[in-house]
Amino acid sequence: MKVLAKWMVVAALMMVIPEMKAFAETSLQSRINALPVGGTLKLEKGIYHEAIVMNKPMTLVGTKGAIFQTCGSDPAITITGNNVTLKGVKLKQCAASKAKAVISISGDQHHLEDLTISTGNTGIKLTNTVNSSLESINITGRGKENAIDLWQSPHNTFENISIRHVQDGFYMENSDKNSFLHNTIQDSRYGMHIMFSDQITLKGNTSTRNITGAMVMGTQQTLIEKNNLIANNQNVNAQGLLLYDVHHSVIQNNLLSQNRIGMYIEDSSGNQIHDNEVNANFIGAQIRQITKNTIKGNSFIGNVNEIQATDSSDNKLENNYWDAALKLDIDGDGKSNLPYRADPYFLNLTRETPPYQLLFQHPGLTLLQKMLKSPEPLLVTDSAPLMNNRLLEKHPERESNTAQWGISLIMISISLLMIYLGRRKQ
Repeated sequence: MKVLAKWMVVAALMMVIPEMKAFAETSLQSRINALPVGGTLKLEKGIYHEAIVMNKPMTLVGTKGAIFQTCGSDPAITITGNNVTLKGVKLKQCAASKAKAVISISGDQHHLEDLTISTGNTGIKLTNTVNSSLESINITGRGKENAIDLWQSPHNTFENISIRHVQDGFYMENSDKNSFLHNTIQDSRYGMHIMFSDQITLKGNTSTRNITGAMVMGTQQTLIEKNNLIANNQNVNAQGLLLYDVHHSVIQNNLLSQNRIGMYIEDSSGNQIHDNEVNANFIGAQIRQITKNTIKGNSFIGNVNEIQATDSSDNKLENNYWDAALKLDIDGDGKSNLPYRADPYFLNLTRETPPYQLLFQHPGLTLLQKMLKSPEPLLVTDSAPLMNNRLLEKHPERESNTAQWGISLIMISISLLMIYLGRRKQ
């Protein structure tokens, strides 16, 4: 009986071991490899520590609770080839990971949707990726690397992506004809960082509490429209929108509010800059070395300094609304017959002696500027400022924002007056 029992145990083990071996080999990558072209793999709830490669037309869909958690030197997910779809998963990269990106993409016609990424490295890296779309993605970083990084990747769309605590929200280089729509970037360095890429569309994005809301450099035929660049004032070099070496582009209907500099433009030409609301910034607009641009129909309200300009010529600056301008409409056409002029005296002075920036808006320096006006050819002049802010007719919801700023200033003034009178009584 003992011998029989022993042989039965051996036989049972021989039957189990092959099954155990088959289970061990059924990794996520092996399931992907076994999937037919164009097939769909549903990822069950659980934590996956395996880095995978998706290199054929297929769809990977995660159920709620499907999490990739990797600590190795490879991206958690590498996508190549064409027509790969990835949906509904969370990805966490541990602090010790040496992988350059959580998701690495190359190829054509991919689609990523409904992802949540937490990482100290780059969130999504696109290299030689075309005709792909990314939407409804949440990326949180540790302020060290970019959320989404593009290199030589044209014709892609990025929509409804939320980004926090990264170096740059979107960084792109040599990547033409990409569209960025309705994304939100905050608490980072540059919200959107465009380098040497043409025909870019930035539309409906919100960039707030960054050093720079959007930095656009080395581009032409680009559209920057209906973006909210707000409260980008965390640094002495902060600005809402920075345009450098930008040509033949359209910048329209943007809200630039509560930034250190609302809009900084340098070495740019042939641009249409119109119908932007520039309010409550330290400096509304700062301009250097620009030519043949049209700056028209913009609204400058509640800025400490409306505009500063140097070394610029042959620009068409007209029909903007300046709340600081003296206005007189003699012929009733809605335009003031008194031109509005911006004197670059302070900007030239601080360029030669940077420490003088500490004296900005000092009464003595203001008086000196009035006494020593710059020559007429150096002045930036709006020949016919608007009498009324026409942007309020297009965007009535913004009237409440302007009113709130006015009420806030009045309340602050009353508080300071009460403190002053209280001290006098003591």
